[in-house]
Amino acid sequence: MPVGGLLGQSVPGLSESVGQYVNTGYLVFFILFGMSITLPTGKLWETASQPTSIILAILVSIVILPLITWGVVLLFSLKPFSAGLLIMSAVPTTLASAAVWTRKAGGNDAIPLMATLLGNAFCFLTIPFWLGLTLGQTLPIDIWSLMSRLLIVAVLPMGLAQILRAIPVVGKNADAHKVSISMLSQIGILIIIMISAIRTGPIFQEQSGNISLQQISLVIVLCGFIHGVGLWSGWGLTRLLRGNCEDAIGVAFSGSQKTLAIAIDLTTSPILLATGISPLAIIPPLIFHALQLIIDTVMIAKFRQTCSDIDAKTSPQPTHSNAAESISTDLK
Repeated sequence: MPVGGLLGQSVPGLSESVGQYVNTGYLVFFILFGMSITLPTGKLWETASQPTSIILAILVSIVILPLITWGVVLLFSLKPFSAGLLIMSAVPTTLASAAVWTRKAGGNDAIPLMATLLGNAFCFLTIPFWLGLTLGQTLPIDIWSLMSRLLIVAVLPMGLAQILRAIPVVGKNADAHKVSISMLSQIGILIIIMISAIRTGPIFQEQSGNISLQQISLVIVLCGFIHGVGLWSGWGLTRLLRGNCEDAIGVAFSGSQKTLAIAIDLTTSPILLATGISPLAIIPPLIFHALQLIIDTVMIAKFRQTCSDIDAKTSPQPTHSNAAESISTDLK
C-alpha cells in the first residue's frame, strides 16, 4: 500500500492512467471465481439440514455488524473514513480465511463455507440495501447500477464456479490445485491493493493535512471493536441457543470476518466514487482485514481452550469401579 501510494505521487500521470484504463472489476471476478471453485459443497448440504448456526452467522454478518458500524459512524467524526467503514460492514463474509481459522480452532468449517455461499449469493441485494440506508441519506447512490455490478462481479463468478465444480473432472482438478489457485487469488488481491494505492496516492498527499494520527488510530480501534462484536455475538448467540462449541466457533469466525475483494472493489468503483465518497475510503477495509487475521489467530487458541474446559465440565466423571477397571486394563 505505501509503495503504491508513493508511485502514484511521484510518477506523473500514473494515477490518472491507472484510473482510466484499469478495471479492477475483472480482477475481482477472477479472484472470486478462483476461491469459489475450490469450495467443497458435498458437506455443506448436510449442515444445511440443521440451519440454525448458518442463519446466526448470516445474521451477525449482514444485520448486527452493519447496525453496529452505522451507530459507530454516527457517534464519531471519521470523515473521510466513514464510507469505508460502512462499506466494509455491508460486504459478506470472507471466502477462505473464516473456514481455515474455524478448522484450526476445531470448529465446524461447513458453517463458514455455507454462510459464504449464501452471503455472496444475496450480496447484490444486501449491500445496496445497507449502503442506500446509511450512505444514501447524504449521497446520491445509484442502487440499480450497484446491484448490476454486484451481480456481475460477485454473484456470477461464484455461481459459475460451483456449476463447473459439479463436473467431476473439474472438481477433482480444482481440489488437486487448491493451493495454487488460492495463491493466485491472493496475488490478485495484492494487485488490486496496489492499483488502489496508486489511484489514491495523489489524493492522500493532497488531503494529508486534513488527516490526523488520531483519526487513523480511532479507525484502527473501531475496526477491532466491530470485529470483536462479531466474534462475541456469533459465539454468544450460538451458545445461548444451546449450540455446541464446534458450531459456535464457526458462527463466530464467519459472522465477524469480511471479504476484502468486494470491499476494495466497492470503495474504488466509479459508481460510488461518483457519489462523492473519498478515495481514502479504501483504508478502513484494509485495516479491518489485517486486524481480523491478527485477532482471529489469537482466538484460535482461546476457542480451543474454552471448548476443552467446557468438554471437561460436561463429560461424565468415571466412577471408582470404572477407574479401577481402567487401571487394571492398562497394567495388563
